[in-house]
Amino acid sequence: MYVLTRGLAAPEAARLREACERTGLPLKEPAAQDPRGMAAHVADDLLVAFMAAEADGSAPPELREVTREGAYAVLVQPAPTAKGTLTALRSGAGFVMAAPLGVERLVSFLTYLRDVAAPASAQVLDLDESGALSTASASVRLSDAEAKALRALAERRAVIVPRPDLLRLTGEDPRDVIEALRARFREVGSGAQILKVPHMGFRLVGEVRLKAGA
Repeated sequence: MYVLTRGLAAPEAARLREACERTGLPLKEPAAQDPRGMAAHVADDLLVAFMAAEADGSAPPELREVTREGAYAVLVQPAPTAKGTLTALRSGAGFVMAAPLGVERLVSFLTYLRDVAAPASAQVLDLDESGALSTASASVRLSDAEAKALRALAERRAVIVPRPDLLRLTGEDPRDVIEALRARFREVGSGAQILKVPHMGFRLVGEVRLKAGA
C-alpha cells in the first residue's frame, strides 16, 4: 500500500512525509505540472490520497480518480468551516482535515487505515505456482510451507481453516507459518489480513488470486 498527495502546501506535505516515514508507507508526490494527471498515479493498492481543497472548500475533479478505485480521499482545507466541510463531503471526499496537519494525528490515522480499514482493492494479492506473492507495488518469494498455507486459506476464503489442516499441509507449527505470512503481507504492502479464531483456526480477510507460474 502507498499514500498519494498532490497540491498540498509545503508545510503540510512535509508533515505528511514524516508521518508516512514513521508508518512505513511509501508516499508518491507527483509534480503539480505532471500532464498525466492524478489517474496515472492511482494503482490498485493505493491506501489514501491527500489533496488540497479548492477555494470554495470543494474537492478538485481529480478526487474521483481516487475514489473510483476504492481508495480513501482526504481533503485538506486551509481553514475549517461548516459550509466548506459539507461542500467537501458532497464532492466526494471521505475525510476532511484542516491545516496545519498534526504529525501525530496523521500517524494515528494512517496506522488505522493500514491495519484495520484497508480498502478492498488494497487487500488483493497474486500467488503463482512458484510461490511468488505479489501486489501492484512489490513481490516476495514464499517458503513452501507459507505457500501451501496461503493456498489453503485462499481456496477457503472467508471460511475458518482449522489448525490441524494447516499442520497436515505444511508440516510446521501453524502459528509460526501464519506469523511468517503476516510478515510477508507487510513486505509487499498488502492490506490483507489473516485472523486468528481462538481454538478453531485461521481465516483470510482479502483475496489471493492463484496464478499459473510464468
